[in-house]
Amino acid sequence: MGQNNMRMKVYITLSLSAFFWGGSAIAGKYALAVFVPSFVTFIRFFLAAAIIFILIDNKKQLLHINWVTHVRMLVTAIFGVTLCYYFYFNGLNTSSAFNAGIIEATIPLITLLIASLSGMERVKPWQLLGLIVAYLGVAITISGGNWHSVKDSSYNIGDIMLLISTLCFGVYNVLIKRWNIPISGMVRMFFLFLYGSLAFLPWVFTDAYHQVAFCYPGRTITLISIASIIFMSIGGSVLAYLFFNQGIDEIGATKAASFINLVPFITVFLSVFVLKEPAGLVQWIGAVVIISGVMLSNRVKTDKSAIQPKLPIRQGPIR
Repeated sequence: MGQNNMRMKVYITLSLSAFFWGGSAIAGKYALAVFVPSFVTFIRFFLAAAIIFILIDNKKQLLHINWVTHVRMLVTAIFGVTLCYYFYFNGLNTSSAFNAGIIEATIPLITLLIASLSGMERVKPWQLLGLIVAYLGVAITISGGNWHSVKDSSYNIGDIMLLISTLCFGVYNVLIKRWNIPISGMVRMFFLFLYGSLAFLPWVFTDAYHQVAFCYPGRTITLISIASIIFMSIGGSVLAYLFFNQGIDEIGATKAASFINLVPFITVFLSVFVLKEPAGLVQWIGAVVIISGVMLSNRVKTDKSAIQPKLPIRQGPIR
């Protein structure tokens, strides 16, 4: 009975991880209704870095990291946090959380493609087919089902920025796997968030120079906008990561990774029922096609040597 209770607890915490990651897009929409994207991104990850620093038991290990590791952490932070979330929050600001959720579901596929192009992975025929199907769904979503909009460049630029965000995160995943940075997960996340947030400062200062320091002119700071940033920092960047790695310890990486598949469904559900975003037939078709492509690509377990997209062991996603 004790074993069953322990397993149930693990499943609950892993489900909470998926909820925190899936709910971050919804929290982002609430925050962006008041605050400019540069402030939202900077404060989210700087606050997360501060919290993780407090949670690190042996802080002396932070002083014994060589410069090569620091440079690699800086590069991965620029792709995995700075560039990824520059495009993500700017895209989310002009697109919908619904679209953000389903486009984000393609991250494992873009990671696989980048890993293949860099010689780290061989793409199986069904994976290639799944990739084609998924990006057909992305094309449907971005074009709104009107193919002339692609030709005429009249599609939603926010969706394009969300797509670029997935590309940046795919590069980050491959770099983490290739370099296999020899530091503990908590320390890695601390430097990832710290370097990533500090690299946002030029963007923050640029907005401040143009007299848009924190929030949009005429907007009132609300409790829900502040709570949304806290939710993304503590929930999406700290607790989700801790719960996910506890799940890996208890039931293994493969079973824990299966909970990541819940993230786009949670985002889509919350966008419709919490944000009340209108989701037309074309969006639902695009969502079904994308998810079908991702499921097709993952229909067979990969080899142990294969890269696990969006899931470097002991780290997990940072959405």
